[in-house]
Amino acid sequence: MDRAVGQGVFPGGQFVVIEGGESVFEVVAGTLSKNNQGAVTPETYYDLASLTKPLVGLNLSLFLVSSGLLDLDRDLAYYLPDLKGHALETVTPAHLLSHTSGLPAWRAFYEELALLSECDRHSFLKQAIRHCDLEAIPGKVRCYSDIGFMLLQEVVERVAGDGAKNLYNMHILGKLGLKEPVYSADLEGTFRVASTEVCPWRMKALCGEVHDDNAWVLGGEALHAGLFGSARGVGELVWAMHEAWLGVGGLGDSALYHRALFSDFSLGVDHPSSIGSASGRGFGPGSWGHLGFTGTSFWVDPGRGVVVILLTNRVHPSRENSAIRQFRPRIHDLFMSMRYGVCLDSR
Repeated sequence: MDRAVGQGVFPGGQFVVIEGGESVFEVVAGTLSKNNQGAVTPETYYDLASLTKPLVGLNLSLFLVSSGLLDLDRDLAYYLPDLKGHALETVTPAHLLSHTSGLPAWRAFYEELALLSECDRHSFLKQAIRHCDLEAIPGKVRCYSDIGFMLLQEVVERVAGDGAKNLYNMHILGKLGLKEPVYSADLEGTFRVASTEVCPWRMKALCGEVHDDNAWVLGGEALHAGLFGSARGVGELVWAMHEAWLGVGGLGDSALYHRALFSDFSLGVDHPSSIGSASGRGFGPGSWGHLGFTGTSFWVDPGRGVVVILLTNRVHPSRENSAIRQFRPRIHDLFMSMRYGVCLDSR
């Protein structure tokens, strides 16, 4: 970690390993920003970016299923009647969670949303999503899509009758008794938050503001991005998801989490790819996790009962720094080799 800081992979970061629900290894390195605005500590918060998708989007969806308010396999038109006769009519929540809806990966909605008053932005976004042409038949092709999770947020908030942040705070954090990860509106100042990009659009180094522009213009409270937290906090929540799959703990139904985490088109999470995975080569069968654009990730090896969290601000001061692509698998391979004696060849 120290060497990565010195080589400019990221200004600072946290690496935490959890086994049996307890932290067994933790290292922090570097500073909050390139200008050395304080050292990284275990309490430093990072912009988690797309880790928000499984931590909020997936967990809230499964909570609503267990509450009888949502059916993952029901057409969206049932929940959003204006979609009847639309190309999105037969898309399901499961399609959105598994990135198989056919929706495009991303659009710069923020460019137009920023010109509108805050009260008009959500209604504009709803129409903008409805004007996106599907790029594949729903359920057939996996294409990672932020837009799918934006539409999922509309469904979640419609059936639950509340905003994503309130739902997450009450039914996920509250249920588990956790204090983090949190949305930016619940950050207590920015003194312990690592900086992200020097944003050419907002014309400043971002600190405590969500890096994702589409999430930012929506008030920072989205299902595709928006959470901030420490590696310890992420680890606690991810461990609770692992326990839910095991059928213990208070997060949710084991069958629901088994479907989400281990089906062919897994819901809200990724599996290590056979070649060039960010998780490295040491995670066992059935492992699952997720990456965040800002330089964050978590991976779970259910066979070994281990959660590995890496949080960095690799986008500070610029997103053009992509050195973490080589660093992530290296540190995961090093850990797996040292902790479990996993024999990895020299590829």
